[in-house]
Amino acid sequence: MKSGLLSGLLMLLMSVPAWGQSLKPESPAPLQPGLNKSTADNMVGTQYWWFTGGPGKTHVHVTFTPMGLLGNAHHGDITVTLFDEGRTWHTAKILSSDEKLVECTFDGDFKKATKVLVSVAPPSGGLIRMGGNYEIVVTGDVGFGEKSNQDPVVGTYKSMSGYTIDLGNCKFFPDGTIQTTSGAAGNWKLFDRDSSTYIINIERQERQSLQYRAGRGLCDSQESIVFQELR
Repeated sequence: MKSGLLSGLLMLLMSVPAWGQSLKPESPAPLQPGLNKSTADNMVGTQYWWFTGGPGKTHVHVTFTPMGLLGNAHHGDITVTLFDEGRTWHTAKILSSDEKLVECTFDGDFKKATKVLVSVAPPSGGLIRMGGNYEIVVTGDVGFGEKSNQDPVVGTYKSMSGYTIDLGNCKFFPDGTIQTTSGAAGNWKLFDRDSSTYIINIERQERQSLQYRAGRGLCDSQESIVFQELR
């Protein structure tokens, strides 16, 4: 392969955006070529992905960096598990670190095309947030499902902070409207796709500029979760 073409492919892989993960085991999100990024958070829960492996060899590479606590390094870990739809087999690895990036790989050789599910589980329970950022890259004789054309912010959230009233659970609809269990209504609008920044308007509340973080929800500039993603 010519060096120019190789460089182009590397740049393509490096520039692949982060697709949305899924918190629903019955409806995992399709992994995509290149980097698949998300944040594992014990207050949110386990995340689920899938890809098709084989026939032939597959390679799954996972990296993990724990989140800090009040600006300081803090221990974190995730459990990455690969399994088939019928759960006739599974293989799991734990990534654990106090600060630095850690990684693991899963190598497979499938005799026929197999739908492989990937779960990423942060520590369960706890009174403080634990987890961190992770990336998944799948290569080899593999296939990928089509990503949804729906904006990743569409979904259901729990209002955590940032408002003078308790909004309760909030549903972000594809048409840009927001409904809340408190009765307050609102709307959302994408401001900048590259930074996943959204403008949120809730009636009788100050307008907010928030960033969508896959696996967590909508966060303010201090990385505090304003709307926490729910299943």
